[in-house]
Amino acid sequence: MSLAALALSLAFQQAPTAPPEQVAPGTQDPKEVFTKAKCVACHGEDGRGDTEKGRKLKVPDFTSAKWSEETTDKEIRETIRNGTKDKKGKVRMPAFKSKLNQEQIRALAEYVRTFSRK
Repeated sequence: MSLAALALSLAFQQAPTAPPEQVAPGTQDPKEVFTKAKCVACHGEDGRGDTEKGRKLKVPDFTSAKWSEETTDKEIRETIRNGTKDKKGKVRMPAFKSKLNQEQIRALAEYVRTFSRK
């Protein structure tokens, strides 16, 4: 691997997760919120997390019965609202509390739950 490729690779690995964009308050369709909030970049359109970023960040597979049984609705809403960080404090998933209203967060959490029912 060339030095430039190595440097680019390291820079990409250390690049912070881009903050989510504001989703219009009138947007109520949870599938549309899932797309506009860029959840699909890591979690994929099917919720399996089988994307390049999803595999790198080891995001949960929302279709997994085990994940569904072990994760409460409140935990899903809190994760959407507050995001997550790794053990070193690096943002893994940005917080959406300033990007989505409470109704959108609730609807998005319910939508995430539907992946395990498909």
